[in-house]
Amino acid sequence: MSRVWVVLKRLGKVIKFLFVCLVLTVCVFMGWRIFSTGIPSDIKPLLPNDELREAYAEKGDELYIFEQKYDDITRAERNSGYFAVPEAVFIPEIDQAQIVFRYNNSTIRRVAEDLSLDPVPDREQKLFDVSLVFYVDLTPEDDTDNDDLSSAGLKKIRVKPSSEKCERTTLYNFYRYSFDFDDAEEPIDMSALMEEGLLIAVHAEFYFGDEPDYEKTPYGALSLYYHQRTDYDVKLSSKDKKALE
Repeated sequence: MSRVWVVLKRLGKVIKFLFVCLVLTVCVFMGWRIFSTGIPSDIKPLLPNDELREAYAEKGDELYIFEQKYDDITRAERNSGYFAVPEAVFIPEIDQAQIVFRYNNSTIRRVAEDLSLDPVPDREQKLFDVSLVFYVDLTPEDDTDNDDLSSAGLKKIRVKPSSEKCERTTLYNFYRYSFDFDDAEEPIDMSALMEEGLLIAVHAEFYFGDEPDYEKTPYGALSLYYHQRTDYDVKLSSKDKKALE
């Protein structure tokens, strides 16, 4: 066996080893990125308040909580990947919803570029206004206008958070928000609206800053509820129950 062949054989082994290391590094990195998008344990449980505690004390595991399947990341050209809502649950009996709102650190840099902000805002600041918008049918005898959320046949009712909790990871910023519909400027009876077929949709809307102009188009929005989608029961986790007891 020639010396050249020995050298080439050893070189091939080195290249193969480096390739395997590269593949493993990429897999570990991708796994870390995927894992880091998960909701942190500190904000996984529901945010408790008196109404939720009382409802749980009365109903226990029979307390009706539901969610729908929806596209949980903004995908428009102007905000693709900026915002996500990986969890949104509704509790009609107490007119409440809770959502988890997530954005990447890179979102802050992109927003700074979009809005020509200098310096780039600190991630420790609360940067975004998050609210829910209910679309209520004003013309139940005519369902032809239900798919047009800008229609005059639909009323928009905005609900702002009543409580929140924040948690940050290396790459992401998470907020859990609780919305009490009774606290809206126009209180909402979600159970009644659903039973009467008047609740068409519920969107989460995201604006930059703490005093946004709601007449303007939101920076991002996600449809959390739509009347033609399927509702799925949500069971309380052990952490939820502990928080409510």
